[in-house]
Amino acid sequence: MRINHNLSSLNAWRNLTTANNSIMKKAEKLMSGLRINRAADDAAGLAISETMRSQIRGLSQASRNAQDAISLIQTAEGGLVEVHAMLQQMRERCVAAATGTYIFSDGMAIQKEIDQIKDEIDRIANTTQFNHKNLLDGTTGAIVSTDRTNTQVFIGSGVSMVDPRKGITNRSMEYHLEITATNPGQAQIQLSNIFMTRTDGTTPSEIATVNTKLKDIDQFWDNSGLCLLNNPQPVTLLQGDGKQAVVYLFGDDTLQDAIDKLNGAIANELGQGKYVADPNQFVSFVPSPPLDVTGTETVAGTLVFRSAIAGRTGELRLASGEQIINAFGLSDIQKSSRNQFTVNATDANGNIILANELITDNILSGMLHPNIDVKFDVNANITVGFDIVNKEFTFTGAATPFETIIKYSDNSLNFQIGPNEMHLMYAAIGNMDSEALGVNRVIATDKVSAGRSITIIDIAISKVSSQRASLGAVQNRLEHTINNLGVAGENLTASESRIRDSDMAGEMMEYVKFQTLLQSSQTMLAQANQQPESVLGLLSG
Repeated sequence: MRINHNLSSLNAWRNLTTANNSIMKKAEKLMSGLRINRAADDAAGLAISETMRSQIRGLSQASRNAQDAISLIQTAEGGLVEVHAMLQQMRERCVAAATGTYIFSDGMAIQKEIDQIKDEIDRIANTTQFNHKNLLDGTTGAIVSTDRTNTQVFIGSGVSMVDPRKGITNRSMEYHLEITATNPGQAQIQLSNIFMTRTDGTTPSEIATVNTKLKDIDQFWDNSGLCLLNNPQPVTLLQGDGKQAVVYLFGDDTLQDAIDKLNGAIANELGQGKYVADPNQFVSFVPSPPLDVTGTETVAGTLVFRSAIAGRTGELRLASGEQIINAFGLSDIQKSSRNQFTVNATDANGNIILANELITDNILSGMLHPNIDVKFDVNANITVGFDIVNKEFTFTGAATPFETIIKYSDNSLNFQIGPNEMHLMYAAIGNMDSEALGVNRVIATDKVSAGRSITIIDIAISKVSSQRASLGAVQNRLEHTINNLGVAGENLTASESRIRDSDMAGEMMEYVKFQTLLQSSQTMLAQANQQPESVLGLLSG
């Protein structure tokens, strides 16, 4: 027997310590519910489960991102629903204006309503936002720039150039255009009534001169003997491209005053100074007696209205009160014809995009890229001149093509719909204002213009429908994505739980085992500590 080294006591103490440590760990697992509370519990399991945790949290956030994306798309479509409704209303008004049962004042009332619809379409396009992000002004489709101020680029209905899953990562492109006027169109020429001086019944009526005041011209009096210009009367000039200008006519204005006002409005407001060969020749007066000329200036006492822009975009219409319009009595003596251009286009690498493409008018719709429409100068490569003899504008193709560079940078919305890099979905929303849709050119003051406008609106409705369909498809994808993320998150959570979470029943069984061992060790330690006392019996004997 030895008292310096009580091996039985040491063994009991070691087992007691082991049981005590084990029961503390089991208690920790039971209290936390986790099998791994520190790296020492399971180093490999901790590393694996932390990776899974980051994926699970990423999946959860991606699901929230997708739900936010659906909200954004629903906001955009909400705006487009109203644009669609307004286009349908605009089309209905044009169908009404195209019939012969309405008088000019009815067309004017319809035009006022259409102008308000245009303004509201622009307001919706420019102010529809989600979290301060504009949605319908084209900035969520692409960023574009050109080297010509008179070339405009509109974003289409949402074809993105970016899809990393398919290896397409080109976010910017550059196009070089050469535009040649193949067949410059014909301008519109209109002739007014023959203006006659007013008579008191004793003096004969005479053909008016440029110095005759409007109140002294017979056409500006009604059948009841009242002058139509006792109060200033507004006359609106409507151009085929949708631009408008207003002049006011007074009774004391001479014909020359009226001509100057009309010329100034056409040159400065409608043409914006770009198409002016001779700004005093848009509207001219044929003096009396008649000039010995050919062409348009052969009827004395008439006003000749000439378009300085070839094609339908330059057509002019007067809008005012019914009697004022009847006083002018304008009628076409030369109808407009459309411009034709040949377009060549290459990309920045010299690849041919368009080769001698013949187009009518000045719009390239989806020809360079499915997501962009290009509207270039209506008189691109056309030299405007004025034939002094025949008193009419001339349009000839220039020797050098009209050249422009268009830079396109994809600015599509990208939604992070997965837990890792490049788990993205792209959506582009085009420009939906009246100019991008083309309805800024809608005129319904007369049945001819209203009939043409129906086709313009049909194209706009198709564009909005295409954009809504694109957004609807993206929303459906997002809803499927949310479901998929939910399933992936659920299964990954189950896997992480098997690694990280405690099996409470098993841990409780182990806890009871170690609790029993602890109590047993305590008892045996007490017995082992009593053994040295037997040595005293030997010493006392």
